[in-house]
Amino acid sequence: MGCRADGLRLLIVDSHALCCTGLAMMFRVVPEVAEVAVATTPEQAVQIAKLHQPDVLIMDAAIPSYRGFETARLLIKSSKRCRILFLDDAVNHDHIRFALQVGASGYWTKHATFDEIIVAVLQISTGREAFCPAVDEHLVRTESGLKYKTRTTGTPLESLTPRELQVLLHLVDGLSVRRCAERMKLSESTVDNHKSRLMRKLDVHSTVDLVRLAGREGLLPW
Repeated sequence: MGCRADGLRLLIVDSHALCCTGLAMMFRVVPEVAEVAVATTPEQAVQIAKLHQPDVLIMDAAIPSYRGFETARLLIKSSKRCRILFLDDAVNHDHIRFALQVGASGYWTKHATFDEIIVAVLQISTGREAFCPAVDEHLVRTESGLKYKTRTTGTPLESLTPRELQVLLHLVDGLSVRRCAERMKLSESTVDNHKSRLMRKLDVHSTVDLVRLAGREGLLPW
């Protein structure tokens, strides 16, 4: 897999407009890059991706409520061409794990130099992976894909599957099981099963406790 013959199409998604603008300005002078688009919300990213069909998407891993990861999953699912590189404020174990689960091709922190990010973008545009050294040394390549050897002690979220995390996000947004099922195009019983499993894993016994835990883990947008 590689970029188009006329050059690489890039989409930068960051909730901070200044970061988007700064990165875009620098990438526009990179010879291999033909087009750069920016978005400051996941919703904008989805709409712009439909129009521009980017080869590489640089996604801010720190977008509130983990919505950057869900957006990445949707874009990868809808476009086999699109490759995702996450940029994070610092190495975050949960973020790395979720990046791998949604199918990201790279993960770097914002402490990297611009030259390092250019190399990473060009690497993943050709179908390769690009993880910063602090992360790469902990990656394990298995038959089912890349795995990250996380800490032996971590946050409760480490035990959740991507689908359970998706249900959790909808629940803390105030959606009922029925509305979750409609949004996720699943049966109510399937969503209810996911809800039961995630609450058991997180050791919570009510929606109120679930929201409190979500707040402690930084999942709430406020």
